[in-house]
Amino acid sequence: MGKHVIATNNPPGDVILVSIAKKTGIINAIWPMEARLHGVAGRKCIGKKILSFLTPESKAVFKSTLAKKSKPRDTRLSLEFSSKKLPPITYTCSVWHMRKQPLVLVIHNQPVPEAIAAEQPAPGTAFIERSIAEQLIREAEDKFRRIIDKITMPIAAYEIEPPKRFLFINPKFTEWFGYTIEDIPDIERWKQLAYRSEAYFLEKQREWRDEIKRIQNGEKRESHPFDITIYCKDGTPKDLEMSFTIDEDLCYITFNDVTEKNAVTRALQANEEKFRNISEQLPIPIFVFDAQGETRFLNNAFIETFGYTKEDIPTRLNWLNKAYPDVHVRNHVITDYEKETKRHPEKSRSVSQYDVRCKDGSVKIIEFFMSMGDKNVYIVANDISGKVKAEQELKQSHRQLRELSSHLENIREEERKHISREIHDELGQQLTLLKLDLLQMSKKLPPEEQEVKAQLEQADQLLAETMRSVRKIATQLRPSILDNLGLVSALEWQSREFEKNFGIRCIFESLLPEPQFTTNQSNALFRIYQEALTNVARHAGATQVDAVLSQEKNRIVLEIRDNGKGFRMENMTGKKTLGLKGMHERALMIDGDFRLESRPGEGTYIQVSTPIFITNQEITQL
Repeated sequence: MGKHVIATNNPPGDVILVSIAKKTGIINAIWPMEARLHGVAGRKCIGKKILSFLTPESKAVFKSTLAKKSKPRDTRLSLEFSSKKLPPITYTCSVWHMRKQPLVLVIHNQPVPEAIAAEQPAPGTAFIERSIAEQLIREAEDKFRRIIDKITMPIAAYEIEPPKRFLFINPKFTEWFGYTIEDIPDIERWKQLAYRSEAYFLEKQREWRDEIKRIQNGEKRESHPFDITIYCKDGTPKDLEMSFTIDEDLCYITFNDVTEKNAVTRALQANEEKFRNISEQLPIPIFVFDAQGETRFLNNAFIETFGYTKEDIPTRLNWLNKAYPDVHVRNHVITDYEKETKRHPEKSRSVSQYDVRCKDGSVKIIEFFMSMGDKNVYIVANDISGKVKAEQELKQSHRQLRELSSHLENIREEERKHISREIHDELGQQLTLLKLDLLQMSKKLPPEEQEVKAQLEQADQLLAETMRSVRKIATQLRPSILDNLGLVSALEWQSREFEKNFGIRCIFESLLPEPQFTTNQSNALFRIYQEALTNVARHAGATQVDAVLSQEKNRIVLEIRDNGKGFRMENMTGKKTLGLKGMHERALMIDGDFRLESRPGEGTYIQVSTPIFITNQEITQL
């Protein structure tokens, strides 16, 4: 006896009541909670199977008792308990069978001597045990109801077998749907009130019955969520997800309100359908894929432009492989996409241009616009192949026109050079001979021919003026210094001439160490400088011009700045500024850039830059 008391920590003669689920044999309650079941604390026993505490022989006895079709309200058994810490001990037990309630095992905390194991219990023992068991059940039910009442979702329980009465509904059920237990005493009344269509209810009921059978057969513990629509007491419909589980012959149902979720889903579906309808009418290709890269939508314009259908490119990866067969190009496209999504992870707009291989093998130049949605990525494609081709043709046309203009300008410069040389050499020579003839004639005249001699002197002066005009015209047509001494000397000469002719101070400085110019560059820069000085003299009202010829990296830069009155740049729009346009065109002929800046009261600034062309001599030196 002493050994038993130490093993259980329960006073001899006491009883332990164990509530057991009939189907699973799992212990769900022990009374009193401070009791020990064969040395194991009561709290640790909950959730374990009662069979795990019995010896093999007692397991068989316990199972055969439960398997009997006709069970008395209580059955007296002697069961041998065992554990890792204690040797097997036989206890006198009573098994209580109550409809719609868990099984109750009453364990007397007094080992049964083998000699009296089969004796009947003392009078009144069964009544006491039954009272304690019923009290245990009431306490368990009260605790269960308190827990259920605190749960924030609707819960109900009803009998699986007819008449299928509702045993309870929690307050949240009434709060959501308006029905009380008096309103819906059974499933039939629930069907009449909550379902407006009997066919709809019967369809759902078939699904529930199949699921109940699977749970009863042990295939699963609880149902999957069922989508249903029921009507509340005030007539309001609710979209719900309904789940249930089975315990013995009771079905416990839980509900989750998905009305708002379904409304949002329907709105999204409606918007998606509207988007599809609009997209199908647009002549612009549209491609939509989700976060997993699955193709969600291609409009007709996309299929017509590229030839690919949704079956051809079910994923974004399929699209990339087909549209960009070159792995290097494909990796570049992927890198661009990843950079864009990292830069704007939520909402982004981007413009990218790629050459895309179509299904028929042709290549089109496509401009892509990307937009990041909540779940999808939307891509709009714009076929700019014709536009790019037209731009290329236009650029080629402009290039050809510049080449023609440059060629014509070279011809003009050569013609000026030729005319200048002819005027200087031929006409100048003839005028010089004529001057010598006049001089000889003057010497041969007798002294008394003073009148004729005066006329000859007047003719000589006129001839000298004519010779100066001829030299000036020849220089203006083509300064010989430009051909003989180069651009820098020509610019210095032009600066002196400008200052002498107009009285405006002109300071020119060359910062080039060893200037190297092509003929075209020399001609263009000299003519631009001439035109700039002419504009200063005509329009600027300046008192000083500063000009610098320098080198910046691999470019020659000519800068011209005056301190004149300046002008508003916007006022130049639409005016026939042929001089400025001419300077711009000359800069373009030598692959140069032309920049003009001016503000009222701040003068005007002109900058021309042109690449340094390596000469054959320099190539040999390299």
